[in-house]
Amino acid sequence: MSVILRNEHGAIAVNKGVIERMIIEDLLEMSDTVILCSKKGKPIKDNPNRFLDPDYFDAIEVYEKRQEVRVKVFIITVFGFSISDIADEIFTRIEKDFELLKLKKPGVISVNVRGVMSHQIVKRNIEVVRNNA
Repeated sequence: MSVILRNEHGAIAVNKGVIERMIIEDLLEMSDTVILCSKKGKPIKDNPNRFLDPDYFDAIEVYEKRQEVRVKVFIITVFGFSISDIADEIFTRIEKDFELLKLKKPGVISVNVRGVMSHQIVKRNIEVVRNNA
């Protein structure tokens, strides 16, 4: 899938993988409050090498439905931080990534909190959604 924007200057096509990589890099910067996880809630280990671990792509879904782009993020939060504040920060970072590429904001962004980490992971299933339609 490519996201395509057409304007008076021509068309811009952006590969889905590029958008996913930008979102993952933003989320990794938030590592003090967010742990990326799979759709089932399994944490993805922090890989210290300089290349992006392919496992991180399990934490992100970027897809197109009814002519609008939708983004899903799967995370585990760190105990003591507000889930709504974390979700707002993630929404803002994703929207800035789309603005950087001169694309319109995703129609729906959802942050799925699969757990809260204190001494161990406490399972949760919380979805915070922002609609930009």
